[in-house]
Amino acid sequence: MNAKEPNTASLIDELGTPLVRYLAKKVRNNEDANDLAQEAFLRMHRFQQSSELDNARAFLFRTANNLVIDQIRRDKVHDKYLSSEMLPEQSDENEDKFAPSAERTASAAQELDKIYQVVDKMPVNVKRAFLLHRGRDMSYSEIAAEMDVSTSMVEKYISGALKLLRKEMKSSEL
Repeated sequence: MNAKEPNTASLIDELGTPLVRYLAKKVRNNEDANDLAQEAFLRMHRFQQSSELDNARAFLFRTANNLVIDQIRRDKVHDKYLSSEMLPEQSDENEDKFAPSAERTASAAQELDKIYQVVDKMPVNVKRAFLLHRGRDMSYSEIAAEMDVSTSMVEKYISGALKLLRKEMKSSEL
């Protein structure tokens, strides 16, 4: 650790309350703000174990902000799911007009099979990063820690996975 940068414990003492206040303005409640602050400190501490931080405060607040963005995204998906589940019950006669056609269902199944085939052919690290991101909803920084690579490497892996998927799906449409 850089001699001019304070250690994690002193940063928690110094920045714990300001960080929670900062996060509380961005999220729904204080419990979420406390959880996000704790996660940000934990990530900073883990990062400091393997690398030297030039500016731990900036890293901490940037990490906290990224965690807020991730949480907001998850909340939107969750809210969207809840609102779709809370639609009024449709009568039996209306169900048929909202159900996908047999053709659409078969087409979707074929498309999904093609996606699985493409994912299976991906290089190991590309496949792993893609599945962690899309399957487990992990952030790039979480994947980087899990795979013991840099965040920019995770970005390259996922970008590569998406390019492969687009290319293969486009070629199957022709």
